[in-house]
Amino acid sequence: MTDGGRDLVYLVTGGCGFLGEHVVRLLLEQEPRLRELRVFDLHLGSWLEALNSGPVQVTPIQGDVTRSEDVVAAVAGADVVLHIAGLVDVWGLVDPEVIYRVNVKGTQNVIEACVQTGTRFLVYTSSMEAVGPNSKGHPFYRGNEDTHYEVVHTQPYPRSKAQAERLVIEANGRKATLHGCTCWQLGSWAPEPPP
Repeated sequence: MTDGGRDLVYLVTGGCGFLGEHVVRLLLEQEPRLRELRVFDLHLGSWLEALNSGPVQVTPIQGDVTRSEDVVAAVAGADVVLHIAGLVDVWGLVDPEVIYRVNVKGTQNVIEACVQTGTRFLVYTSSMEAVGPNSKGHPFYRGNEDTHYEVVHTQPYPRSKAQAERLVIEANGRKATLHGCTCWQLGSWAPEPPP
C-alpha cells in the first residue's frame, strides 16, 4: 500500500442523498485504507466542505447519472463504486420515464463506466421494493436470494429497482446479495472488500 496504508479511491453516487450522506460519513470513520472519497450527486451539499479537514481527500463531483460522460469521468480511477443514486417515488408522483431514466439507465451508465475504466468493485444499493410486497399483497418474510417470491410490480419505482438490480447481476454473471445490496467485482464475484 502507498501513502501510509491509504490507497483506495471510493466513489459514492447519490452521496448527498439521505442514505448517501450516511455512507459517506461512515466511510470516513470506518475505512482506514481510504485515500480519496468522491461524492457524486446532482445537487451537492454544503456540508461536504467541512469533510476536507481530515487525512482523506473528499472530492465533490456535481453530475448526473443519466449522462454517461459525467459518470465515466467520476468513476475513472476509482477502486470501489457505491452506487446509491436513485429516484425514490413510493407515491406515484414522478413521471415513470424519469424514474426509468434515473434508476435503470443511470445504473446501466454506472456499470458501463466501471467496465470501461476497469473499476474493480461495484456495490449497488437496491430496495426492498424490488422484491415486494407485490401487488397481490403477499408479504416477504426473512428471505434471501434463493427464496421464491412471486413478484408482480405495477408501480414504476419498484419495477425500476428490480430492473436495475437485474442489470447489475447480469453484468457480474453471478447472483449475490448482501445486506440489501447487489455487489459485483470486475471479472468475478468476491465477498471480501478490496485488499
